Amino acid sequence: MENKSGRQSNIELLRIIAMLMIICYHIIIHCVNIQISNPASIERLQNGWFSTPNFYSQLLMLALMMPLGLVGNAIFIMISGYFLADREIDMLKVSKKLISQLFFAAVTLVLASSFFIWYSCKSQFLSENMISYIKIQYFNKMSWFVGYYFIIILIAFMFLNKYLAKLTQKQYVGFLLAIFAVTELGWSGKLLDDLASGLRTVFIGVFLYALAGYIKKYDPFKKVRGYVFVLLIVLANVIIGLSYYNNVIGKIDTYYDTMATQNLTELEFIQSIPRYENFSVMVVIIGICLFELARRITIPSIGLINRIAQATFMIYLIHDNGLAYSIWQTQDWPTLLYNDTTGFLVKLLTWTLGVFVVGLVAYIVYTILKKLIVKSKWLFIKK
Repeated sequence: MENKSGRQSNIELLRIIAMLMIICYHIIIHCVNIQISNPASIERLQNGWFSTPNFYSQLLMLALMMPLGLVGNAIFIMISGYFLADREIDMLKVSKKLISQLFFAAVTLVLASSFFIWYSCKSQFLSENMISYIKIQYFNKMSWFVGYYFIIILIAFMFLNKYLAKLTQKQYVGFLLAIFAVTELGWSGKLLDDLASGLRTVFIGVFLYALAGYIKKYDPFKKVRGYVFVLLIVLANVIIGLSYYNNVIGKIDTYYDTMATQNLTELEFIQSIPRYENFSVMVVIIGICLFELARRITIPSIGLINRIAQATFMIYLIHDNGLAYSIWQTQDWPTLLYNDTTGFLVKLLTWTLGVFVVGLVAYIVYTILKKLIVKSKWLFIKK
């Protein structure tokens, strides 16, 4: 059900879930994965529990989580395409929103850094850990997703929306398949990134944005039963799991072959969790399936969900930076993962929710300050 503002709570709930997926992914990739695969980190924390040539089910679990954040990115782009592809985009509003929240987040992180510097003088625990403090110059280096999202919206504003509006359904499908093919095929995809770093990611963003517009306009999956999308997600994860298993077994075989051919008695073995790209076919499939499943959920308009969903961009900015990464690094994740998988998952969920709440509080402060500035603008601007 759509409320008067045009927000649909099922889609807004998906936006919140996507943000939680992204936070969880960032904790894994910028902290857990580093502590497992970085020799310097293993030496410092003395937590090389997984540094043996064995297959660990705990690491398989992490491998299945690795696409989460990228799927979240795909969902955010699809949500924008779903609501914006058939209308005129207000670039003034979009730009003001991005820049103002970006500036607020940068200043907030500088102030947070000052707090941690002060606190580290009193806390032996923090003084023993390296905290990455944020400078105001970081304003231009905030989360890469900001620029990615803005480029997609700018392309839509400049010509994409107008172009899509002129296409017949058959032409629309042809456009989607062409963009998808040039992104996914190896040589053409590499050519895109050779032309400009990140161009391949832009192309998959255009595909996802346009696809969401197509879904809204033509509802191409209306005859497909919902469980099919669930099965596709399960199948994609099975393939991801098998791929990881094959990769680990290959590394173990190489390890023992090297030991035998070089007549070694000891050789360092470092586990690694495979990373994915935003244009990975598995990421795209899972993202589309989750979006379609959420679109089919019928729930009444819930104001609280809609308001929380508005904070997701600020939450993205507040947590996707070196300060947050270094705070997460103060925890010994591999030891907990090795000894207590359930405890690890509980801790990961707790930190994910905690980061979300911190970002939500930052957004509330931002909205309050914004209203105060608007009401008191007569102090700064003449009538």
